[in-house]
Amino acid sequence: AISAGDNDRILPITVRFITTQGRMKFVRPLYRLLCKHGHKDLAVETFLEHKDFYHPICSKMIATDLSGDAGDASSKTKRYLMLAAAGVAAFGIVLVLRRSKR
Repeated sequence: AISAGDNDRILPITVRFITTQGRMKFVRPLYRLLCKHGHKDLAVETFLEHKDFYHPICSKMIATDLSGDAGDASSKTKRYLMLAAAGVAAFGIVLVLRRSKR
């Protein structure tokens, strides 16, 4: 439906799904489709608001997809996405280290 251009109905459903479902196998392809079909701003905005919800690996992969997907993204946006992914990964490492000390 995203590729068909049914934006009024499908975009809110897609955003609701990717913000409530954390599995990378479901979420990542939808972010890619949003970018591919002209909704990169929505994808980036949604990801930045909900990046802490995803598993650190999922978050990093989506950030990489969003920053490298299209050449039209500004370098500032790419830098911010990569910093966000690094921050999420660092947070995940800290959690793992804290749990291993117990």
